Amino acid sequence: MGRKIFVSELIPLASMEKLPIPISNLGIVRESAVDESATSPESVELAINLSFDRIGAVQLRNGLTLLGSQIGSSAVLGMANYRNNAGTTYRLLAKVGTQVYSFNGTTWSSVRDSLSLTSKMRTTNFLDLTYMVNGHSGSAVSTYNGSSFGSTNIGSLPQGDFIENYRSRIWVADSATDKVYYTNVVSTSQTITGGSDFIQVSPQDGESITGLKRHPRALLVFKQNHIYKIYSTTSADPDPSIFRGTYSNESIVEAKDGLYYHHPTGFYRFVFDGEQQEISRPIIDIVEAISRSNYENVNGWSDSDHIYWSIGDITLKGVAYANVVCRYTISTQVWTLYSYASQIRSSALYDNGTLLRMIVGDENGYGFVFDSGNTDNGTPIFYDIQTHPLYLTQVKMLEKEITEISAVHENAQGAMISHQTDNGKWQNVGTITKDIVQAFNTNAKFKKIRLRFSGNSIGTSSLIFRGFELLKLLVNKEKKK
Repeated sequence: MGRKIFVSELIPLASMEKLPIPISNLGIVRESAVDESATSPESVELAINLSFDRIGAVQLRNGLTLLGSQIGSSAVLGMANYRNNAGTTYRLLAKVGTQVYSFNGTTWSSVRDSLSLTSKMRTTNFLDLTYMVNGHSGSAVSTYNGSSFGSTNIGSLPQGDFIENYRSRIWVADSATDKVYYTNVVSTSQTITGGSDFIQVSPQDGESITGLKRHPRALLVFKQNHIYKIYSTTSADPDPSIFRGTYSNESIVEAKDGLYYHHPTGFYRFVFDGEQQEISRPIIDIVEAISRSNYENVNGWSDSDHIYWSIGDITLKGVAYANVVCRYTISTQVWTLYSYASQIRSSALYDNGTLLRMIVGDENGYGFVFDSGNTDNGTPIFYDIQTHPLYLTQVKMLEKEITEISAVHENAQGAMISHQTDNGKWQNVGTITKDIVQAFNTNAKFKKIRLRFSGNSIGTSSLIFRGFELLKLLVNKEKKK
């Protein structure tokens, strides 16, 4: 019988023989969803504050730029955009503490007070007014006309938690009684009448109304685990038609291809008839890491091709991440994570007559222009990307050794390159100091290896990371002799 010996084969440094580890546009695919033996090497296990919009590379996200000055000292619990039909008055509204503030393009000023400290402002724009509810603090429905709040054109609508306009009526939902009140159809004189009639949605069923959103085919009434449809004042679902729901009205997002929302089991694209479309399976352990205390605070918004959900603090494999935002790209179905210095609690698209900008409000009473600038209001942006375990050979049991690694980048000076062999600890390989590409000597022995690129932005240039190259690889092969 032949005996086995081990020999080492050197894969030399040559353009056709080096092993590139690319960064593609597949984004995050967690090992909790796809085992390491089946993951694509062009997806990653983790990415923080890096976007995958540039195919073949990742790019540092943009920052947050302060809008005006600090609004107040407590969380921003609601934002809304007012624009009159004539296009002459533009205001951004924000509820902070017990007051609502208006931003005129330069400064914030109080336009309503004596509200509940913890209630959320919800609004809808109708008849050249912004209609507002603020929960059950004794605050009735109120309207904003571009300069002040009042009781103009509210009919007999009661106080409530959620408000929407649908089919020429105003609808107000009361979470305490499961009632959805509605006005009469608006008259030709644009006058609101009625508001005391209601539809009761499965009362005292152990759930409460958590959201109200219009859809081209129905008014959607969300509870924690069900969705009901109201078609008209005389036609509504007697029983839930959808066995999903949301804990947060603010998690319901209108995007270019429909509605999306958060439920404790995942993020979903709303499907009018049938099972809801789960989009978050690739990041299922991140979804499961959202704390119960944050379910009601999940806040979402969208831009031309992305949906963002602020989910608070999470812990993954013993590592804590603060103030996390999950970002989903609609066109490519790619996920990545952002992390900020404070939790984003509200958002609104602000039209100032010149620019359309997404504004977010945080837990400390600040309003920020989202996706703007190179820092988070002066704070450098931390970034981190970690690959899946890489075996590099078809036979996974083979022992490998790497003696040289290079990183291909743009403006990433100061970034740290690390590796983790087998199931050991992360080991620092070196810090990038050169332009374009930099090689590092190492002595990594492994069956599988993970690579990492991390650091803090300096806030002066656009950082792009194009991937790793393994320049010298020794493979121990079995041969019979």
